[in-house]
Amino acid sequence: MTVPHVPILSPDQLPISLGTHLDGRSKTVVSDLINPHGFVVFRGYGVRSDQEFHDFIECFDLPNFTYAESFSNAVRRNRTPRVFTANEAPPEIEIFLHHEMAQTLVFPGQLFFFCEQAPTEGGATPIGRSDLALVAIEKARPNFVAKLRNLGVRYRNAMPDSADLASGQGRSWRDTLNVTDRKQAEQRLTELGYNFRWLDDGGISVQTPPLLAVDEFGRGKDVFFNQIVAAAAGWTNDESDEEPRLCYGDYSRIDQDDLDAAIAASYEHTVDLEWQAGDIALLDNLKVMHGRRPFSGSRSILASLCTPISRPSLAS
Repeated sequence: MTVPHVPILSPDQLPISLGTHLDGRSKTVVSDLINPHGFVVFRGYGVRSDQEFHDFIECFDLPNFTYAESFSNAVRRNRTPRVFTANEAPPEIEIFLHHEMAQTLVFPGQLFFFCEQAPTEGGATPIGRSDLALVAIEKARPNFVAKLRNLGVRYRNAMPDSADLASGQGRSWRDTLNVTDRKQAEQRLTELGYNFRWLDDGGISVQTPPLLAVDEFGRGKDVFFNQIVAAAAGWTNDESDEEPRLCYGDYSRIDQDDLDAAIAASYEHTVDLEWQAGDIALLDNLKVMHGRRPFSGSRSILASLCTPISRPSLAS
């Protein structure tokens, strides 16, 4: 079994000057690590603040994907136009492996993370290779993967009426949909092809159209690109919302044994990034999943999304 490891770059290997775009050679050094590993960590670059992190990202000349534009359901706070806090769920909450916004119609091609403050204990960011996980899942559960390829998957989650800071998915429906009232919310969801119903507590239960769960993004190698692990392992139901969080694109249920196999295989091909203050990580969102281990003490990780990618639903 191939075991991922953490690829690290230092200023001795790749000098980077804030405010200066990387030249061709420097971009090659970075891509030579990201291509086989799916991510790279920049350590020892002396970045200390959100603005310096912003300036570091600018060196890569990647399109910004603002948090306000995204369909992310995590509660976050902007620090600069392209830097915001990572998921602010309580420290005891595990955030399970996922591709950023793989349950939506628009998602980032790359993401950056910056360790503003390392945790006292725990708090690593697990990073998992989706291409390797897919091979293992397909070997163990070929019928499951065949159905995912043919039918895709639908995701359901509940957006609260107001931000729920105790949840990893606590962003309100107004903020998530970028609307001010129910009529606008319904119009937006209808345009996107979502199913929805209002909940007794003022929140809304939404279900995506069928989305690809296995894709190769024109690269010639399939990856397990979806939100299945996070949804199966961590998404919880509102008290008034008893419908399943996951189903195939034809609305049929997914076997729990298949979901358990997907979770296990994904974590078998994962490495923990143990943060040091000042670390910056660049992830290829089309190749690796990420999450967050529980932690104690203070921890501050900032994030930035780049290169928005749109796709149609399988129903289009």
